[in-house]
Amino acid sequence: MEHFEQRNRPKFSVVIPLYNKQAYIQETLRSVLSQTYTNYEIIVVDDGSLDASLEQTKSVQDSRLTILEQRNQGVAVARNTGIYAAKGEYIAFLDADDGWDDNYLETICHLIDAYPESDLFVTAYRVLLGNHRTHISKQRTPENGCLGSYWLTLGGGYDFVWTSATTVRKSALLAAGCFKPGERLGQDLDMWARVARINPKVAYSSKVCVSYNRGADQNARTRIKIAYPAAFLQDLTEELENPQRSSDELAAIGQKYDLKMTAYIFTAILAGEKDLAKQELKRWNSTQNGKFRFVKFGLRCATWMPHWVNRLIYQIRLRVF
Repeated sequence: MEHFEQRNRPKFSVVIPLYNKQAYIQETLRSVLSQTYTNYEIIVVDDGSLDASLEQTKSVQDSRLTILEQRNQGVAVARNTGIYAAKGEYIAFLDADDGWDDNYLETICHLIDAYPESDLFVTAYRVLLGNHRTHISKQRTPENGCLGSYWLTLGGGYDFVWTSATTVRKSALLAAGCFKPGERLGQDLDMWARVARINPKVAYSSKVCVSYNRGADQNARTRIKIAYPAAFLQDLTEELENPQRSSDELAAIGQKYDLKMTAYIFTAILAGEKDLAKQELKRWNSTQNGKFRFVKFGLRCATWMPHWVNRLIYQIRLRVF
């Protein structure tokens, strides 16, 4: 009986946290149901949506779809609910306003077969900025490979390991403790960092298989005023003091830390928390001496600028990246 259950269980569990995404969830589900690889289940966890998201989801008829409902507890808890309920060996994460090309799971399956030593499997993705503008995440050569260190993927540009383009072995997520409840921003980055502390390898494909809908309503950029990824910043701080990290790893970790601190302080200024911004500027020990000395000078200037000037700068930044 146990052998029968293992043979018939899905290889992948697609976990979709859902909160107020009525305009997107059906299209997101269609992108999963159109996959060329079909041995999967879909677990949608409704996190107390206040709109018609749940009704839109229930209107999709497919035997592989399971819908779980919970009171609003945040995306970290919603993802954990999906992980605990999952029958698959691998958890494929997908946000409710993003979408997969039909070859995503097939591509991930090839990576799993080729690089069984990894627990993290990712593809490249397109970033939909609105007004028909699109960017592409970093594409490495060769087209497929397995990196020895997650930490070397950090630094500038779009995240190499990004939620809707990431599949993780379920046992690795459980070993790392799953997502931290209560974290409002950067829960995914903190999760990957803790997985990487156990196994730093990242299997990747440079095929663009995912669409990140950055302009979607009710995303983290619009809901959260101050971009403070507390748990991930703590991860980076600890890794900067880790004697096992190479000089190249430390450089990449340091660059990511400085970028996150820049976003944190500038969004604090935008939110009118200039005293907080000044306090964090004093506390911030930049790891990138030249470039970020200039950035810190600019942030100090921003604490004295009119709000409309800082808002204009931020809007320009969103348009170009």
